Amino acid sequence: MDDLEKAAVATGEAYISGALTALEDGPRTKIFYELLAEIALAAHLRPYLPHRVTDPVTAAHLDPRAVYEIDRAHVTSAAVVVAYAGIPSFGVGIEVELAREHAIPVIVVAERDHPVSRLLLGNPAVVEVVRFAELDGLRRSLAAALARVATAGGGAARAPVADDVIVQRFIASLGHARELPIAEVAALLRIGELDGAAGLEIREAVAGGRLFGAGLRDLVGRYALRGADLGAFVLRDVLERSLAETARALGIDARTAKRHVAAAHERIGLAEDADPALVAQWLVTELIAPPTRALQLHLFAGGRA
Repeated sequence: MDDLEKAAVATGEAYISGALTALEDGPRTKIFYELLAEIALAAHLRPYLPHRVTDPVTAAHLDPRAVYEIDRAHVTSAAVVVAYAGIPSFGVGIEVELAREHAIPVIVVAERDHPVSRLLLGNPAVVEVVRFAELDGLRRSLAAALARVATAGGGAARAPVADDVIVQRFIASLGHARELPIAEVAALLRIGELDGAAGLEIREAVAGGRLFGAGLRDLVGRYALRGADLGAFVLRDVLERSLAETARALGIDARTAKRHVAAAHERIGLAEDADPALVAQWLVTELIAPPTRALQLHLFAGGRA
């Protein structure tokens, strides 16, 4: 498990936007996106990398609407969008415009010698442009830009918001994080390679509010849980099913189910035999709090709805 997946969330999500379709050197480009994510992580942001979830090659089975809904949900709930403009992309342009519609700041990143569309640079959402010639310079410049965006977001004068309004908005944000369109749940389960009885239980858990929809998105996207590891973790640790019930839903024996729970724990940064209290704390801090944390900070500072 890499540092990107182990790190705790500090402020909000950084959406790493970049071309994915018909790349000349896909592996190298995606490594560059991982670098952008590492820089965001060092700035206490939780990076979201579309190629881990909706990549046109590794997730070719996803229909276009599912891709749009999944990535749109992340853009519109992000604290900042880091948009790589070194490769022309319709998707990047759409994501920057989505950010503008929801008042999400955008940092455009591109090599110094690469031309960038003036239409993109002129988008009101673009608050920083980082040009670089080498990677060390990129690290420094992007880190500084992220710090300025964070300072600008927290330092502007805001009108006070009544306590009851804050509470109402916070409750609404919890509902938004809990709910997820049926199509996106189905898409996430396809990506997570989970169907049958276990998949049905997870669908019902999201529909009933026992599993936050945003949490399922993180388990599949951020932590890359797949198959029986994903099913065992959700059934055993989130829905508190017995090992026997978990095994039955997955069509395996209890001993094997226990191994899948342990593997999931290792993947997300918990001890294989983590105490239930520690697992419960992780669920709150990583699957429930992150989707609403940025809004909490914003509301208690008197920000916009």
